[in-house]
Amino acid sequence: MYKVIFIFCLLIFFNSVQGQLKQTKYALDSIHIHALTDKEWHKAYYLVRLRDSMAGTSTLPDLLLQKTAVFYKEYGRGMIAGISLRGTGTAHTQIVWNGIPVNSILNGQTDLNTFSPAGFSNIYIKKGGSSVSFGSGAIGGVVIFDDNLHFSPGFHLQNQSKIASFETMVNALQIENSSGKFYVKLKSQFQKSKNDYPYPGYQIKNENGAYQGIDYGLIAGYKIHKNMQWYFKSKIANWDRETSRTVYMPQNARLKTNNRYLLTGGQYKKSKFLNRFNAAWLYERYRYYFNKILPAHSDSHSQQWIIKNTSIWRLPANNKFLLGNEWQHQIGLGDHIQRHIRNNYALYAIWTKTNTHLLTRLKLRKDFSSAQVIPLTGAAEFEYKITDKHQFRGNFSRNFRLPTFNDLYWQPGGNPDLKPEESYAYEMGYDAVFASLSFHFTIFNIKSGNLIKWIPISNDFWQPVNFASVTSKGVEVSFSYKKSVSHTWHLAETIQFNYHKVSNDNTGKILPFMPKYVGNNLLSMHHKKWFFTYHFHYQGRIFTTTSNTKFLPAYQLHNLSLTFKTNRHWQVSFRIKNVLNAYYETIPSRPLPGRSYEFILNFKL
Repeated sequence: MYKVIFIFCLLIFFNSVQGQLKQTKYALDSIHIHALTDKEWHKAYYLVRLRDSMAGTSTLPDLLLQKTAVFYKEYGRGMIAGISLRGTGTAHTQIVWNGIPVNSILNGQTDLNTFSPAGFSNIYIKKGGSSVSFGSGAIGGVVIFDDNLHFSPGFHLQNQSKIASFETMVNALQIENSSGKFYVKLKSQFQKSKNDYPYPGYQIKNENGAYQGIDYGLIAGYKIHKNMQWYFKSKIANWDRETSRTVYMPQNARLKTNNRYLLTGGQYKKSKFLNRFNAAWLYERYRYYFNKILPAHSDSHSQQWIIKNTSIWRLPANNKFLLGNEWQHQIGLGDHIQRHIRNNYALYAIWTKTNTHLLTRLKLRKDFSSAQVIPLTGAAEFEYKITDKHQFRGNFSRNFRLPTFNDLYWQPGGNPDLKPEESYAYEMGYDAVFASLSFHFTIFNIKSGNLIKWIPISNDFWQPVNFASVTSKGVEVSFSYKKSVSHTWHLAETIQFNYHKVSNDNTGKILPFMPKYVGNNLLSMHHKKWFFTYHFHYQGRIFTTTSNTKFLPAYQLHNLSLTFKTNRHWQVSFRIKNVLNAYYETIPSRPLPGRSYEFILNFKL
């Protein structure tokens, strides 16, 4: 069966290419169209692009904290971290790497601290249901990482080095070269930290919190001829982390993680046709040492083989049609999971119609799995442009999430009778974009059923069950303003505010670890070679129990940054994080750092 599906995908690719050879030639200097990940396919949504000149020395949680008003939880600095979009769980946000969903098939999540943002061409956050485009787990939204290929001849080198508090060192290197026919990019980020920050208000430090990791990759492309290109992309991450203590309990454990993402494919493009074929291999391994000085450990790992083919036609009368299929072969194995195999196959189609003022889009996807019966998913979207500066948008979608291998097969406790989670989501939005000002407003509602939760069956036995019906609703507002006071003074400010209410429909209680309020303000001033930023972040209280009787208090963070650009090659920056030394947690009894300092040296060639 696997061979039949593989040959079927190959035939679609090559037949599509041969059927277009007689059309007019079209030169393509760069690959910027990433099919489902390109922002063109998310016009009915408010898409957030993460930009940061210092992203090479930033962790993904730091970048999200500074640039967005989303909620993420972290088990201490550098420890396991996950993102929550629109009040959904961390397993309901899909991380997409170059069009490939990479959330773990074991636990359904991606650890943000092992996913470096360094060196990517684009990083987007798309909120709202996206299962039609990206499959299981995209109920709350997706975070998209893309590596573009640039065939214009040239050589570029960038190196960023950071020295920070708690004996932290980070170095990020990126080298790009193109000859016009061949493109290659090498990138790497190395981090190491003793991470022994004091807990504000306590006479203890973050003991057993040291970590080190390296994240590197190779991106290569070859222009076979004007209309066809081949590419290879990779991402490899190795991390070795101790597990931080709580304010009450010391720790002596250690976690090693290894991730391998390899992707190869080809793209063929004519003036009205695009075909992309991808084949990917994903590998993950977790080794948990209960005592870091002893060799005994718990081990689990997984592998995925993914084949995707996507074709896009630009049709008469401003119509566009996308047709795709995807096959996944998944293997999970570990000390608590016997060897299990799952095969998934999906067919999806998207039709888009545009005219002067209105864009409408219909999406449909059908998934087949050897382990589960997956519901039909779909979406209807629109974007109405009142004028060039004002527009309305809206969408309705049905989404799903498959139970993970841990949910189904973990011993003891796994439940093979679990059903996939389902959700219905809708949102409406308004955008106003002017030369120096932009405003974005969105209201949304997500109704989810069959949510999976591990509950105690007895004193020492837990098992996951489908039980909860949950409603997430809220309002999101974003305001940006920029102004040139003079030819040497420039100001910019971005204000974001989210209100999310996530409640259990059976009890009416707010779900734990879902803050109602999150706000963000980033003010920057640019004067000649000097660049100053002030960042303010607010997060409301977080309930930690289903009864809503215990909670983590609200907190405010203030961060400052000063950058001086000496010339076109050198740039130095100094940052003060958590200026007021505030005590704050996103997980109970696991404080994050108080005041800390960073010095960054940036070199470009």
